[in-house]
Amino acid sequence: MKNILILTAILIITSCANNKEELPNPETPIVITGTPITYNNHTKKYFDNYCIACHAVGQTQSFWPLTTYTEVSAFTGSNELIQKRVLDFGNMPPSGSVSGFLTLAEKDTLQMWLDQGAPQ
Repeated sequence: MKNILILTAILIITSCANNKEELPNPETPIVITGTPITYNNHTKKYFDNYCIACHAVGQTQSFWPLTTYTEVSAFTGSNELIQKRVLDFGNMPPSGSVSGFLTLAEKDTLQMWLDQGAPQ
């Protein structure tokens, strides 16, 4: 019985140990102090790089365009689709996207921009 308890304790301890090779590499978040994060100066490039490949005129998701501030801002505020799809659910850009995925630092900046009311 004592051997079973020792074996169980060893298994529990070793199963809780982190395998550092499987953990994601942390990124340094972008911290902008004293200056509000704006669409034109900070987040427009994310929409240009990651979204308009699908969300522009003539593309597969052209009915949800994200090419201008006016179009993007329609999905912020009370219509929180950017918050939900990009940051909460993490399913935009979709898997297999040709444009790749936002980094943690980019997501942090996008979240700060939304938290500030998504200024232009």
